[in-house]
Amino acid sequence: MMQYKEIKIKLKERIKIPILQEEYWYGGCVMDGSKYPFTANDGYSLDLINLDTVNQAAPAFLSTKGRVVWSKQPFNLTVKGNQLEVIAKSTIYMDESGQNLKDAQAFLAQQTFSLGTLPPQAFFQVPQWNTWIEVLYNQNQNDILKYAQGILDHQFPAGIMIIDDSWAEYCGRWEFSERKFPDPKQMVAQLHSMGFKVMLWVCPFITADTVEYRYLSESNMLLRQKDGKIAIREWWNGHSAILDLSNPAAYSWLKESLVELQNKYHIDGFKFDAGDQRFYRNDDISYMKLTAQQQTELWGQFGAEFPYNEFRSNYQNQGWPLINRLQDKAFEWGKDGLADLIPHTLAQGLLGYYFNCPDMIGGGDYFSFRDKQELDQELIVRFAQCSALMAMMQFSVAPWRVLDQEHLKVCKAAADLHIEYADYILQLARYAAEKGEPITRPMSYDHPQTPIKFLKTQFKLGEDLLAAPVLEKGASEKEIYFPAGKWQAISDNKEIITGPIVKKVPVNLASLPAYKRITE
Repeated sequence: MMQYKEIKIKLKERIKIPILQEEYWYGGCVMDGSKYPFTANDGYSLDLINLDTVNQAAPAFLSTKGRVVWSKQPFNLTVKGNQLEVIAKSTIYMDESGQNLKDAQAFLAQQTFSLGTLPPQAFFQVPQWNTWIEVLYNQNQNDILKYAQGILDHQFPAGIMIIDDSWAEYCGRWEFSERKFPDPKQMVAQLHSMGFKVMLWVCPFITADTVEYRYLSESNMLLRQKDGKIAIREWWNGHSAILDLSNPAAYSWLKESLVELQNKYHIDGFKFDAGDQRFYRNDDISYMKLTAQQQTELWGQFGAEFPYNEFRSNYQNQGWPLINRLQDKAFEWGKDGLADLIPHTLAQGLLGYYFNCPDMIGGGDYFSFRDKQELDQELIVRFAQCSALMAMMQFSVAPWRVLDQEHLKVCKAAADLHIEYADYILQLARYAAEKGEPITRPMSYDHPQTPIKFLKTQFKLGEDLLAAPVLEKGASEKEIYFPAGKWQAISDNKEIITGPIVKKVPVNLASLPAYKRITE
């Protein structure tokens, strides 16, 4: 292994790493997943030092030639003149011992992942149900129970119920709103009796001009800006202060607040939202001197105190037993919508965020679901099918409210398929916890000869299952690359295709092209 010396001269010195012939690179930022893999000709650039992202990130890149570039601190990487140019604050490491992407990922896992702990099995076995799209900013007992009953009435499986933002009166007062939840203990008990686990949305923000804000401010538990004033930051719910979790007192205050909810109402866990490094500044004043990235990392470590958790933003906590959701996707077929589910999920897995959820089915943009007359029902179905053979799947919009019977039947079939493969997915999750190997992986992970055009439109679930979801509206066929070996369609267990071959497969609304590897 080569080790570069530490760079100290105001980030001006560049490390130049030649890109090999036919070498493809993955790395550092999940939201760039649609740009991966990049080559010497793609002009890719990522500034992890000043990164403004809404998903997971880590200071690491890995290639299909088995090479790994990583650091313990963020760095800036640019592709220029057939080279990777790296500007860093700290030591940059490079390993060239591997031969392929699988070798590179295994090396990165051993060097940087925290291995050994599996999240609760339910995350992999049953769908998650998020109340956001159906209830929005009026989370309340009646509508949540109505949503849960609708799930069962339409023969969907009960799973993990995530009660989203606005169940409390405001951020920092982590108690059910009495106006909207007359008997939260009874509600949670009823949800449990229906077969659901129950999670609540929380965040590190504190609403200003409240009793909690004044107490936390006087106790020096809030983040301060460089002039010593309380840091008030703009986010999607307005302007709020931020809890300084590097202060043991603040850490304990939030933990005790959440544990009290668990003890009082038997809550199973929490959706830990926000915590993005864009809400922090490197010159903020905190109990411990932390960078913006370290604040995000600490938010993830705090959430690990609760086995039932979910995160959208994370930094470096690779391999931790944290459920990492993709950023809310748009209700679109292309970029920022369905087309990004596969490449973003693959980026998560390679970086070490493989206990992952591909966002809410149909996306989290609630404006898209207000007018049923304009809703693209096929798109809902394709979102569900794309998620079905990934590590997890999460519903939010009620399929029975927005779909006709034909589309609803196909959507439910996707949920049933996920449950059918739950044991296999759980087996892969256990192996991921032990070895750091991704659950959902790019074709090039096991099959380096895969043509680059297929790396964003199909994927592997473990070593033995190939999935090629339909991603185009009104498609009548799907072009699929089948690697060497024999592959049998899971839909009828009849058709066997021998690879390597590129084949166009006929599809209809109900089609989710997926194939299991047949061994002699």
